[in-house]
Parts: sequence; structure tokens; C-alpha cells
Amino acid sequence: MEISQKAVVLAAIDILNREGIERLTMRALAQALEVKAPALYWHIKNKQDLIDQIAEKMSAEMLPSCGLSDARKYLFEFARVYRQKLLEVRDGVAIFLRSYPSTPARCETIKNTLISLLHIGIKEKHCLVAAGMYNNYVLSFVADEVIFKANPAGQPAFIDTILGAGHEKMSFDEQFECGLNVLFAGFKTLEQAGKRRG
Repeated sequence: MEISQKAVVLAAIDILNREGIERLTMRALAQALEVKAPALYWHIKNKQDLIDQIAEKMSAEMLPSCGLSDARKYLFEFARVYRQKLLEVRDGVAIFLRSYPSTPARCETIKNTLISLLHIGIKEKHCLVAAGMYNNYVLSFVADEVIFKANPAGQPAFIDTILGAGHEKMSFDEQFECGLNVLFAGFKTLEQAGKRRG
């Protein structure tokens, strides 16, 4: 059977969605594609390259429709698309944590984030820290969301224990937006403080 890199990556995502990242092996992938394992190495170098290519495919599907003309809008929209893509692929967070950001689409999303942060007023020396916080917010939110969605009673029970049963409950979408607003309020405060000192 003739295969391509695209076919390999799609088959790997199918295995992820059915069985999870721990079952994603070169042997399982070869079986899914009905080829001998050595045939895979014409298209991917090794397991790490496979993980990187899955992250690359996901990144290529994360470009917001709003474009870069409005930096703040872009950053909010990209965070939403990023979250959605991570939720669409089982163990999506693990894929991004285990992959190296060196592929074209992945690098493009990082570049766009840094440019947008500069355009909303983040100083160049703070940009990498701000971008890291932004990226880690989305990854950690989705990691928690996946855990609580797997145990729907878990999050309300956990929060009720801390805040009491009468607190106002928020959907995951509302929580995500609230967290983004808190993050960007922090960025704004950081830059305002820098201007006052300057």
C-alpha cells in the first residue's frame, strides 16, 4: 500500500482519538496503514517527528479568520481557536507539550502572537514572558477542562467544597473568557506600571 506523510499523520490522529497518546506507537501506526513499520520512515523520522507533525497539522488549522489588523481581537480569537483544536484531538495538550515548536505553521502562530503582543503595547523585553503565559493559560485550561468533562460532577463538587454550594456557576466557555480577560488585564497593568516608572 502506498502512503504519504499526510496519510501517516491522519492515521496517527485517528489512533490518538480512539486510544490515546500512550497507544500511539510506530507498530500501531503501521498496522493501521497496513504497511510494514520500516515504510513509515520514508515519511517520518521517528516518534518525535510524528508528534511534531501532528502538532504542525493542528497548528495549520488554528489561523483565526480575523487576521492581524486588530491585535487584541486576534489574540482573543486565536486563543479560542487554539482551545477548540486542542479539544478536538484527544491528548492534544500532551501533543503540544511533547512537540518542539520548529515546524512552519507552529512557528507562524508563535510569530503572530509575538507581533500581536507588541501591537497591544507589551514591551519587547516582556514579550516572551507574556507569550509563554498566554500559551500556558490555554494549555492548562484545556488540560483541566478535559479532566472535568471526563467526570462531569467533579468540577462543581470541587468548587462547591471551596466556595460553597451557593456560588454562581460558569460554563467552560465563560470560564475561559474570564481567564483571558484576567490575563490581558494583567498585561495592561504591567505596561501601565512600566510607563509610570519610566
